Amino acid sequence: MLRTMLLAAVLFALNSVASEAAAPPTGVPQYDQAVARGVTWLKQEITERVPHGGYRSLAAYALLKAGEPASSPAIRDAIADVRKKVTDGVYKPTNTEHHIYEAGVDGMLLADADENGTRAEVFAIGSYIVSQQGADGSWDYPARTVGDTSMAQYALLGLWAAKRSGFDVPLEVWDKAAAWHLKTQDSTGGFIYHPGVSVSAGTGGAAPTLNMTAGATGTLAIARMQLFGNRPKTSQPEESQKLFGVLEAKTEEPGKPSSAYRPQMTESNVSSAISRGLGWLSGRFLPVSDLPHKLYFTYALERTCALNEIKELGGKIDWFRATGDTLLKLQASDGSWDTIDGPVVGTSFAVLFYIRPTKKTIVEQYGAGLLTGGRGLPEDLSKAELDGGTLKERKMQGPLDDLLTELSKVDPDKLEAAQAAIVEKVQIGNREELLGQIDQIRKLINHSSPDVRRTAIWALGRSGDLKDANLLIRALQDNNVDVLVEAYNALCYLSRKITGVGLPSNPLDDLPVNASQAQIDAAVNRWREEAVKRWTAWYLRIRPYEEKNDLFQLQFGSQKKG
Repeated sequence: MLRTMLLAAVLFALNSVASEAAAPPTGVPQYDQAVARGVTWLKQEITERVPHGGYRSLAAYALLKAGEPASSPAIRDAIADVRKKVTDGVYKPTNTEHHIYEAGVDGMLLADADENGTRAEVFAIGSYIVSQQGADGSWDYPARTVGDTSMAQYALLGLWAAKRSGFDVPLEVWDKAAAWHLKTQDSTGGFIYHPGVSVSAGTGGAAPTLNMTAGATGTLAIARMQLFGNRPKTSQPEESQKLFGVLEAKTEEPGKPSSAYRPQMTESNVSSAISRGLGWLSGRFLPVSDLPHKLYFTYALERTCALNEIKELGGKIDWFRATGDTLLKLQASDGSWDTIDGPVVGTSFAVLFYIRPTKKTIVEQYGAGLLTGGRGLPEDLSKAELDGGTLKERKMQGPLDDLLTELSKVDPDKLEAAQAAIVEKVQIGNREELLGQIDQIRKLINHSSPDVRRTAIWALGRSGDLKDANLLIRALQDNNVDVLVEAYNALCYLSRKITGVGLPSNPLDDLPVNASQAQIDAAVNRWREEAVKRWTAWYLRIRPYEEKNDLFQLQFGSQKKG
C-alpha cells in the first residue's frame, strides 16, 4: 500500500513538472503558436549563409531565450563563430562599421549560453566595448564621433551581459553613458538616433523616434541599476509603509558599486530622464514603429517596459497585447517576420518580444538569488549566515560609534550593511547610546556622500531633541533630492507632525512624467524654498527660549510661511 502511494506521488510530481514545463511562455496561445513557427523558421535559416556582423548571434540568442538548448547545432555553431573572433584575449568584430551591435549581441549570446570555457571570450568582448566608448560617454561608427543612441543600447546590453558573467565594468562607463543620454535627450523627452547630425545628412535627423526613445529609456534603466542599484519606483514599498524616512523603505538592490568611484550623475536626474522618455513614448505609442526598422522597436519596447516595470504605458496602454496582436498580422506564412535588415533579424526581434527575455533575466538575477537582491553567494562564506535554511549576508554588528565610523568610510561593499545596522540599532537599541553619539551624527550631516548625509539625517530625526531641528532645516537646502526627502520626513518625525507642513514629501511628486529638466529644477527650487519657510516658521514658534536670537534666527528669521 505504502509503495503504491509513493509511486502515485512520484507520478503526480512528474506530471506536475511536465505540465509546468509545457506551460505557454507568453500566456497567450496565439502568441505561443507564432513563436513556435518563428523558432522553426530561424533554426532552418541560421546557417553560414546568415551574414556576420552579429546577425547570426542575434538569431542564436533569440533561439536560446526561446528555450533551445545551447548544445543544439544552430546555437552551438553560432557560439563557435563568436569564439573565433577572440585571439590572445582580444576581441575583433567582423564588421568594423556595426562593431558595437556585433559585440553587444555576441556578448549576450555567450554570457547567457553559459557554455564552459567561454568566460574569457565574454571578458574580451566586455573589454572591447569599454575601449570603444568616447570621452563623452557615447559609442559610434569608427568614422563619426557625434554618438549613436542605437549603438549605445547594444553597448550597455553587452556590458550588462558581461557583468552577469563576472566582468568588472568600471562604474565610470555607466556614469558617462548616462550623462551622454541626459545631455542628448530632446526637450520633448524623446531620443534621437544621431544627436547633433542634421536632417540633410540622412543619418537619423533631428527628431525623436519610437525606436530610439524605447531603446534609450531601457539603456538608462540599465545604467541606473548599475550605478545606484535601484529597481523601478513601482517595486518600492507602498507609501503607507514608509511614514518617516526613505531609509526605512530602502530595499536591498542589485548593482552595488565595486569601486571607490562616485557617480557624477544623480539617481533623481537619471530617473527623471527615464520618466520623461516614457512619457514621450506613451503619448506617441504605436504597436509597431512606422520606421523601416519597425521590428527593432518591438524588442526595445520589451526591454524598457521590463526594466522599468511598466505593465501599461501611461497607465492605460497594454503595450504587450497591442504589439503582440499586430505582430500576428505581420507574420509570413512560413513563420518569419520581415524587416529592412531581412527576415532573420525581423524574426529574431519578434520572437524576443513575445518571450520577454529581459523580464526573465531580471527575475533570475535579482528575484531568485539566495541572497537578498539576488546577488548570489558571497565571495567570503565566513561573512554569511543561515536564516531559515537560506544563506544571507551576516548583519554588521557592534557599538553605534563603530557603525557610524564604518558608515563615514563610504566603503561601497559595506555602506548598505552599515546603514541597515544603524537603522536597526536606533529603532530597537539603547536610546542612551544614540544620544551618546549624537555629536558624531551631527557632523555626518555635512558629509560629502548623500547616502551618509541621509543616514545621519534619519538618525537625527529620532534623537527627540528639538535643537536638532535647525540642522534638519538647513538640510532642506541640500542639492540632492533624496536628502531633501529624508530631511522633510525627519522633521515630520521629530515634530510629530505626521502630515508635515502641507507640502508633498517629495518635490517631484506633482510633476508630469514628461516634465523637462527645467521644470524639474524649478519644482525642486520652489519646494525647497517653501519647505524652509514653513519649517522655519514652525521651529521659531516652539524652540527653546535659550536658543532665541542665535545664528539660526539671524540666518532664517526672515523666513515666513508662504
